Amino acid sequence: MKGTIAFQGWNIVGFSTLTIGAMVAVIWLFHGIDEQAMRMAIRATARTSCILFLGAFVASALRRIWSNSFTAWLLKNRRYLGISMAVSHTYHAIAWTGLWFATSGVTPKFDPGGTLGYLLLIAMTITSFERPAAWIGQRAWKILHTIGMHFFWLAFTLEFSLRIQKSMLIYLPLVILLVLAIMLRLVAPRMQRKFAS
Repeated sequence: MKGTIAFQGWNIVGFSTLTIGAMVAVIWLFHGIDEQAMRMAIRATARTSCILFLGAFVASALRRIWSNSFTAWLLKNRRYLGISMAVSHTYHAIAWTGLWFATSGVTPKFDPGGTLGYLLLIAMTITSFERPAAWIGQRAWKILHTIGMHFFWLAFTLEFSLRIQKSMLIYLPLVILLVLAIMLRLVAPRMQRKFAS
């Protein structure tokens, strides 16, 4: 129990930063700094970002349905899971930049969805802190984070579904979890009202 209590708040962010950084370093150490290694790092950090995102995405819904120590921990640390996802996606951006250098500066195609995703991620991360959140107000904060969370859910689901079609079955469990997550968020309010009545 003490270990669980200690692993919260900024400890989650620090652990995520070190673990994902070490993962990327190992990929580059064993596979070199080339196009293949950069693409491996891009795919790996996309998966870690998705896992961290899922924790933040379902925290509130899970707490509505199951009131136990785990869901309490998840809800309490939702903000830090979201910040950890931003850290993971920063490594993702570094790997994309590395790919640009590894391919001799070949200009990548403009990705409006990816650009919008990073703009949302930056805004959501900044407003995860109390002072910026207070500055934009509760209503604007809720709109921003609701749009951002559902945008990332859609982006992960579409991207990983396309990879499954290319026989990359490692993404199948993540797509299943993403589908279950959105279903959970849809049914949780109804189940909470049912329990209350």
